[in-house]
Amino acid sequence: MTIEVSGGAGGVTARHEDIRSYAGVLDALGDEVRRWADDVAKVAVDESVIASAVLCPVEAAAVGLAVTDASLSMVTVSARMEASAVVLRASVETYALVDQTQQQVLDALNRAGGLAFGMALPGLALGTGLVLASNPVLVAALGITVGRDPEAALARVQETLFENPWLLEELTESMPWIIQGLSTSTLGLPLTTAISGGTWPTGDYESAVAGLVNLGRLGGGFDDAGEFVPMEVGEHRGAAPTSVKGIFDQQTSLGREGSEGQIQVARVPGPDGTSSWVVQIPGTQDWSPVRGDNPVDLTTNVHLMAGEQTALQEAIARAMHAAGVTKGDPVMLTGHSQGGIAAASLASDPGFREQFTVTSVVTGGSPVARFDIPDDVSVLSLEHDQDAVPMLEGRENPDRPHWVTIERDASDSVVLADHGYTVGAVHGTDVYSETGTLVDSSDDASVAAWRAANEQFLAGTTHGSPEVTRYTLSAAQCYATVPGR
Repeated sequence: MTIEVSGGAGGVTARHEDIRSYAGVLDALGDEVRRWADDVAKVAVDESVIASAVLCPVEAAAVGLAVTDASLSMVTVSARMEASAVVLRASVETYALVDQTQQQVLDALNRAGGLAFGMALPGLALGTGLVLASNPVLVAALGITVGRDPEAALARVQETLFENPWLLEELTESMPWIIQGLSTSTLGLPLTTAISGGTWPTGDYESAVAGLVNLGRLGGGFDDAGEFVPMEVGEHRGAAPTSVKGIFDQQTSLGREGSEGQIQVARVPGPDGTSSWVVQIPGTQDWSPVRGDNPVDLTTNVHLMAGEQTALQEAIARAMHAAGVTKGDPVMLTGHSQGGIAAASLASDPGFREQFTVTSVVTGGSPVARFDIPDDVSVLSLEHDQDAVPMLEGRENPDRPHWVTIERDASDSVVLADHGYTVGAVHGTDVYSETGTLVDSSDDASVAAWRAANEQFLAGTTHGSPEVTRYTLSAAQCYATVPGR
């Protein structure tokens, strides 16, 4: 079992930053050498040298020639250093421009391809229907195959997608534009614009998702309403994680039956009596489009992907206040699926960062590439090649010194050998826990640097016993009763 690592201390952008640093050093040295050249040139006009020219004209002339030669040589060296610095800086900016342009081209292709496919879908469906109508034997064969064992037929479809992740990726990344194209083709542009709240057609990802939110609201769903109070859970099976595997073991625990709507806050004591905190957020637990008593639901999902603030995020902040997290305490936010989206969104939110000092984010199976997480926040993202969920944002995670992405082909998963090699099973926290084991044992430079930067959160009982608290985010009747407000 192997993993692929991108970003972080060993990533391309980190090397770009090294080149920029080298360019700065060369530029500074060039300035310093030029100053030395000026100092050497002044020797030729020094009073003692001028005075010696009367008694020793030949020697004085030799000094003048030597000084001139040395000064010119130093000026030449200085110019070469500064020229090299200019070339290095230009090279890095060119690489960065190429990367940015490449991403923009890929985004444009996804948009154009998805829109064209969506607009063609009604015609394709009609053509398929005509073909089936003219081939009753084929229809009967399909009916018998599916009707005999519909679960096996569905499993074969999932296995096909699992074995061809490129197909799954193309469909997933283009989905917002496919939906826009389909609605435009079937309903017409004016009605499509109306039902999306004026956001469609759009080339902007967040606006595309916002259109889906508005469409859901027309049907009575996706209303991110209600206040949620963190209520402490008396007895629980939570523990402070001491590894990446441990992080996803706890995410699995949060997803168990009986833990609905719960988040976990762990205080990890430091050697000097300070506290570090690990806040763990579960993945989607309620798939109804209508808000109920659990904010870890589909409504929160779509609002997060639209770049909007949610009731879940506010409830998490209240739980952290209730647990005793203070502004100066370093915080690691972790989450699987929706939990990772919430973690990345909180780390990107200036208002949340005014309350808490987020220094680390860990996600698994989460589409988080579009979040503008600050450079002073360490990010570790685990993604499986066959997992559709982290593909939803239609973009690769950025290659930055502070952001490490772990990708894994899960076709060799021992866990999936028991559960089945399907796109649903590969998204599970138990498979991400298995991948966490590979991360924990990796000697990759980026992973090693991440471990060193985050050891305070995974210290376990090294400096005292961690305090682990779980909170159920319960629907509040009165905002004034919310703890920590």
